[in-house]
Amino acid sequence: MSSHTDRFNSTDTMATERRYSQTQTHPVSRSFSIAAGSLCLTISTLGLLSSMGLFQTYWHNHQLAALPKSNIAWIPAVFGFLDAALSMPAGILYDSYGASVLLPISSILYLASFIGLAFASTYTHLMSCFVVAGLSAAGQTTVAFTVVSQWFHLRRGLAVGFVSTGAAVGGLIFPLILRILFNELSWKNAIIVLSAILFCLLGLGNLLIKAPNVEMNDAKMDLSCFRSSKFWLLCYAVFAVYELVLFILWGSIPALSISTGLGDQYYLVVTYNIGSLIGRSIPPWLADLWFGPLNTTIMMNGLTCLIVLAMWLPYGDSSVAALFSIVGLLGIGTGSFVPLSSACIFAHCEPERSGTWFGSIYAVTSLAVLIGNPIMMAILERYGIKAPAIFIGCFLCSALATVLALRWVCLDRRWAWLYRI
Repeated sequence: MSSHTDRFNSTDTMATERRYSQTQTHPVSRSFSIAAGSLCLTISTLGLLSSMGLFQTYWHNHQLAALPKSNIAWIPAVFGFLDAALSMPAGILYDSYGASVLLPISSILYLASFIGLAFASTYTHLMSCFVVAGLSAAGQTTVAFTVVSQWFHLRRGLAVGFVSTGAAVGGLIFPLILRILFNELSWKNAIIVLSAILFCLLGLGNLLIKAPNVEMNDAKMDLSCFRSSKFWLLCYAVFAVYELVLFILWGSIPALSISTGLGDQYYLVVTYNIGSLIGRSIPPWLADLWFGPLNTTIMMNGLTCLIVLAMWLPYGDSSVAALFSIVGLLGIGTGSFVPLSSACIFAHCEPERSGTWFGSIYAVTSLAVLIGNPIMMAILERYGIKAPAIFIGCFLCSALATVLALRWVCLDRRWAWLYRI
């Protein structure tokens, strides 16, 4: 299996692997503390972002009752957009200065945005708070994924998968917490309690994370990645699979429950994130052990296409059991995209440029986060539950074609189906 890997790796990629392997002399306990700190960061950012649909339904029933859902959807859309769009400058800052500057500043701003959110009551106030949250979340997510990719090499996919489970873990705990807070407390007190939880998570992340000793670069923009065909293929795959589909589901799952009248929206979000937890852990482990990140991405993309087109489209509104089963399976499929796409990105760049590559791809594809949720809510309100399945299914099919093309390029434009890549 390893001989197959050597055959498809380019000279540049193998050189990168050799340079990277020289940095892997860290104590195991230190590496795992880094992973734990990164997990805390992703729980507080992506985990909360995966629960934003619950904020949308709360606002629709309280502060913003006079506005249509498609307008309200722009608030979490801007949050996610800025998180992704600013990953590029955040990545450059990380490559230049490490985590010691970027992480504490972004953490303070992120916490401040939620303290301000407790006192927000209008559309403008809510949007302003989530603009600040998005600006600061970019630094935390970039640090979380980049630092763990630098500390782990042989099990990079599994390590990145572990960190990405923060979105699923947050998606499990935050809906249950928010259900209690929104039912028992006022908006102000509920968000203050939520801010205290975020303070604990961010504090642990800052205490545990330390960047490895890799060569730092000048704080300037390196555009060399934009000349790579692999970069652009990864951009579209991440756009169509991760950014668009994942953020659509994060924002619309509660609305699916309300639109169909099937099930409790809080428990439907929990079901999705239980599936996502499986998707973020088992497929990356299989990628490290047998298949490689790109092969595993292709398999999970194909599986998710089948779930959407063969299950959601015909049976999504038939019963409570069907809706919960489909949402759980969608969690498995889409949950795997985060660690697998990140592992694919880090496999094609030099370690000292990993932050820039990661940030650049997510900056380019951030438009998907901005437009996905509002478009989805408009489609759902106008055409019902089946139309979103068709919309998502088309993008998944196009992404599958893109990752197949990426595999063909990586194998020197040959179709070699048994190669591990």
